[in-house]
Amino acid sequence: MLRSTGKRKEARTAAEAVRVTFIALLPLTFAGIGVAVARGGVWLGALGPAGLLLAAHARIVARAGLRSWSSAVGSGALVLACLALAVLGLGPALGLYRTVTVLSGSMRPTFSPGDVIVVTPERARDLRAGQVISYHIPVDGRPVVTHRVVRVIQPGDEPIVQTKGDANNAVDPWRAKLHGGTIWRYRLRAPLLGYPILALRTPRAHWLLVVFLPTLLALYGVASIWRPRPRPVPPHARTDP
Repeated sequence: MLRSTGKRKEARTAAEAVRVTFIALLPLTFAGIGVAVARGGVWLGALGPAGLLLAAHARIVARAGLRSWSSAVGSGALVLACLALAVLGLGPALGLYRTVTVLSGSMRPTFSPGDVIVVTPERARDLRAGQVISYHIPVDGRPVVTHRVVRVIQPGDEPIVQTKGDANNAVDPWRAKLHGGTIWRYRLRAPLLGYPILALRTPRAHWLLVVFLPTLLALYGVASIWRPRPRPVPPHARTDP
């Protein structure tokens, strides 16, 4: 009996140590996500391991059970973080789609300022007039616009097109050659989601999400793990009134 009790204590201690390790890694995980998103390129490879760490932590918390409503909120925040990582990080990193925040009203009513739109890759040779695409316009700085193709001047793997915003009276004053053999075609929009995304790009919000909030969550997690639990009363020690 004593031996089995000791084994259970050792198992609980090992489980708590694993949970502490994962919680201690949370600030580094969120910091890695912030660096990867900010720098892009090869840094996006860090999103995969970061997502695995978040998923592992969520699984450990789920198996350990929820101790209070505050634990439920914390676990929900982790789930949302994993979903945001998958939607905003892993999908675009794998080239499955891209998200674009709309800044102007040139495409009303198709989408409006503050919306987030999703574009997916297609073969450039399949481009047709009437489709809405995101591309770099041939002006200084090569900004990205999302407009409707009104004319395919030269089809093929690197087509030359003329575009127009749905809300504009005239066509765009340029003819754009689309390089790379792939175009990014508009598929759907998330209304008004762009406003919080733009707010999160500010330096203050970046510091809050990457440094302060993960550290606060980690400290709370460590404190909740080592908080003493009430011991159950043995059946023989209970007295009836």
